[in-house]
This record gives sequence, C-alpha cells and structure tokens, in this order.
Amino acid sequence: MAVARVLDPQPQQVNINSNYDAHPAGVQITDGQPVKFNNNSGSAISITFAPTAITNRRVFNDIQNLPSGQSVTESPLVMDVTVNYEVWWNLQNYGPFAIEVGTGPLEISVTNGIPSPQRGAIPQNGEIQFNATDQQCSLGWSPTNPTNPPLTAVYVGQASNPVATVQGNLGQVSTYSLNTQAPVKAHKVQGGGGGTIKVT
Repeated sequence: MAVARVLDPQPQQVNINSNYDAHPAGVQITDGQPVKFNNNSGSAISITFAPTAITNRRVFNDIQNLPSGQSVTESPLVMDVTVNYEVWWNLQNYGPFAIEVGTGPLEISVTNGIPSPQRGAIPQNGEIQFNATDQQCSLGWSPTNPTNPPLTAVYVGQASNPVATVQGNLGQVSTYSLNTQAPVKAHKVQGGGGGTIKVT
C-alpha cells in the first residue's frame, strides 16, 4: 500500500523593489503557508506587521534590518485573518500592504467613530470586519459602497458585525465615514471620523 506524502506548501514570494513597494502588494495564502520576503530595494529595510485591530493577535513577526539582496521566510502565527504591514527605510514607511491568511477579514476597530487602522489594504475580493468598542455608529461610503453584504453601520461587539467582501479592481480606494449619535439631551459633541480601504 502506497503512503501519500503531504507536501509543505511552497512559500508565497513577495518582492520589495527600489521604491520600497511590495509586489504583489496583496496576497492570499493558505493557513500555515509561509511567505518569503525578498529585499530587492538596494537598501536595508524593516517590515512591521500591525496586530489585528479587534482581537489583538500577532499574525507575523516583524523583520528588522533585512539587508539588500537577502530574503527571509516567515510563517503565519494565526489563521483566517488579513494582516497589513509596512516597509520601512530610513524612518520612512511605505504601504500598507496586505496578506490574507486562509479566509479571514481585515479587522477595523472603532472608538468614538474613529477607526483603527485608518488606512487599510486588502487583497482583491478580500474581506473586512468593523467593530465598535463603545457605541454604534453609521457607516457611509464614497464614491460607492463596495461591500457585500452592504455595510452601513458598525455595532458594539464583534459577533454583531458581519464579515463583508470588498469588491473592486486592483488599486481601487474606497473612502468611508463614521458618525456616532450622541443622546438627545447629552452635552456631548457628535463624534466621527473615517478612513480608506485599498484593494491591493
């Protein structure tokens, strides 16, 4: 009887060019698939990964001082989530760029109508999920709502907020605004802010 061998997935290649851009800028990998970062920039760089905004998980370890012409391979620490990262050179940051591990959203946490992160990136047909930490707020999009199902409000509690697919072509940037509703008799100023989602 033959024994089937399970082959480890080949690393997803990400090349950092002389403009400190990642190519491809947005990738989707399987759960557990490593990513190989190739520094073709001509300078030493660092790569920093944002923790997930709602669940505060580290998806990849940061890469410090990667020499030009060198590569490093990282495996995801968690599954089914999208992470954003930036390339740093001489105190200047470039990005954000995106890696979707398995099938999972980029998390956006909202407090007093202010999102974190304010600039997000997702791979094509990637997903997002909002979550309010303090109060519900309305969610408006410009120029059109790219989400399916359409997201028009952010609720308190992760379980109350659906995961939505962002539809759009590579390079498309969707701007959104958030507005909280203060109680009628309260002496609070209405809060709110906004951000962008880029399809990378």
